[in-house]
Amino acid sequence: MSEPTPDSGFLRNAFANPAEAASDFFRWLKSPSEQAEVWRDYRRVWREAAFLRTLSVPSAGRTVLIAAVDSPFYEVKQMAMLAVALKQAGWRPVVLTNSPGMRWPRRYFHAFGLEEFIYWDDLSLPATEREACARTADEMLARPLTFAAAKQWTHEGCWIGPQILSAVSRGALQGAPDVTDPAIVRQIRERLPDTLQRIRMARRILESVRPQMMLIIEANYAKYAPLTDLAVNSGVNVIQITQPNRDDAFMLRRLTLATRREHPSSLARENFLRLREEPWTEREERELGEIFAGRYGGRWFLQARNQPGAEALDRGQVFQRFHLDPTRKVAVVFSHVLWDANLFYGEDLFADYGDWFVQTVRAACQNPRLNWLIKMHPANVWKRARMGTTAELSEVALIREHIGELPPHVRLLFPDEKISTRSIFDIADYGVTVRGTVSVELPCFGVPTLTAGTGRCHGLGFTVDSESREQYLGRLAHIEELDRMTPEQVQWAKRHAHTVFCRRPWFMKSFRAEFRPGGPHRHMLEQNLHLAVSSLAELDRNGDLVKFATWAAANANVDYLDH
Repeated sequence: MSEPTPDSGFLRNAFANPAEAASDFFRWLKSPSEQAEVWRDYRRVWREAAFLRTLSVPSAGRTVLIAAVDSPFYEVKQMAMLAVALKQAGWRPVVLTNSPGMRWPRRYFHAFGLEEFIYWDDLSLPATEREACARTADEMLARPLTFAAAKQWTHEGCWIGPQILSAVSRGALQGAPDVTDPAIVRQIRERLPDTLQRIRMARRILESVRPQMMLIIEANYAKYAPLTDLAVNSGVNVIQITQPNRDDAFMLRRLTLATRREHPSSLARENFLRLREEPWTEREERELGEIFAGRYGGRWFLQARNQPGAEALDRGQVFQRFHLDPTRKVAVVFSHVLWDANLFYGEDLFADYGDWFVQTVRAACQNPRLNWLIKMHPANVWKRARMGTTAELSEVALIREHIGELPPHVRLLFPDEKISTRSIFDIADYGVTVRGTVSVELPCFGVPTLTAGTGRCHGLGFTVDSESREQYLGRLAHIEELDRMTPEQVQWAKRHAHTVFCRRPWFMKSFRAEFRPGGPHRHMLEQNLHLAVSSLAELDRNGDLVKFATWAAANANVDYLDH
């Protein structure tokens, strides 16, 4: 049989039926420039990936479910790339998307040689099951409704509360949505039956495919979380893929009953305790310094978009900019994006992120013996722009509603402030967060960092972790009395940060990422992946996909660790 040409099957794959072709035609008329670019990209992928379509699917053996659902182009290619690695290792990939009508994910997956699909829309529930879900929702809503109670909602082994509250919080851009507000209650009432239905549909997917492994990116939002929980509960080897704030790598983590609620960028405690005993070397010191320089020096687009055009200032310039008292120490509160994906990880000392923010700022106001900087997360800028909102910042609204005018020793550092976060590290004597990345970074500089919940660094010995709200607030009241970190603690922090930033990422060689600044309208190829090899032999020589497939199939270490 002759080898397929690069264009073999292109048109047949592109248009499944006349209605699909007509829809594409009208979409072209609506945005011809963008559509032309998308079709050129798809044609290029189809030609360049022809050698991947020669890989055969094993007739029997292990099955991996690729939970793509409604992923954008970048994530489709990301999942396709990793599915190819597993296919090459003898796995049978089955792709989950919303419906056959989602033609672009189907086209790109086909281009990479992935042919087997399953669809959410083919698993619609009969009326009797939908009615049963509605009755269960009514029973849950008949109980006293508080934020804390709703967050703990579970059903059939799935923790659904955070998914519902996160969707409501994100829609309202609030860190603490008021569940007594009729508008918020209405949103919860609308979402709860659908979430319960999703559990039943997810169970049918797993029963139909019977996978031994599942790859997923968004493991926590409402569409995906029940599938993730059920897969983990049934012993499926679930691997979450996330994007670190660098352009050339992904984070890979195995989700288990023990790790399901840990941040995907975490380092397992057992791995940390083992690695921290290794001697710290000059090479690692240099590599960690290069990481910090890259993160805050504009090296990677994904990190730089948080602070475009940020400038490095010295200590005197920062003090002058914010009118800080040079005779006092500085405590910096590093706020999270209060309404974005903050309900899924760890245990919190406070009811929600909004409550934490208000109580922390209030404590700062009551301790005038220091300068306090309240640093709002810079990602607020591009996330809010993407959502098309110009509403008041949630942090500002919370201060106005619960605290009022701030005293002169408390200053706000707004998300669009053009000061490098690295400059803030240099002037901080103390750091405060719930569980942010700053808890990984700031201790490397010997700065005591207080946390207000379990997270990536909790209990590892180099952060100041509190067991209760009272203990946390008591420490803020006398934070200036905290000792500096010991040399051993700093070394532990550096070891942890080096492992997280230098060894936890899976670095790409066979694919190359491309990013460009986004605007109010999200371009379909704003984030893109390009194939960087042209043969299976070259793929094998690079070794990156082999490393992934080997670690994924081993089903042992929860953390992917490079070398």
